[in-house]
Amino acid sequence: MWNTELEEVLGTDHPLGVTGARLKSTLTGKIITLPVDGIFIAIGHVPQTQLFAGQLDMKPSGYIVTEPRSTVTNITGVFAAGDVADDVYRQAVTAAGLGCMAALDAEKYLMGRETVAAAAE
Repeated sequence: MWNTELEEVLGTDHPLGVTGARLKSTLTGKIITLPVDGIFIAIGHVPQTQLFAGQLDMKPSGYIVTEPRSTVTNITGVFAAGDVADDVYRQAVTAAGLGCMAALDAEKYLMGRETVAAAAE
């Protein structure tokens, strides 16, 4: 629902579950109760990447550029995952999957660094 704020999640304690939502229109102030079994809240479509502006390559839309099918950015050892890099799906499940990819990429990067460090000793 667009232009709507969640006022209250309605539900039961036994069994624990969602039964509805009390919603308020940001345009009219009208409050409605909607029967639902669950709630998913979208927090917007603007990535929170300002911190990295001027440091990481970014698309005009503000998303961090990564190598294709990867979490690798233009800075060695820096990886981007989830909502800051995915301008197509932008959802939590994507963030979780890409977070795992970034962790694996970081692990490979660190293993390579450890190997180089050990060889220098």
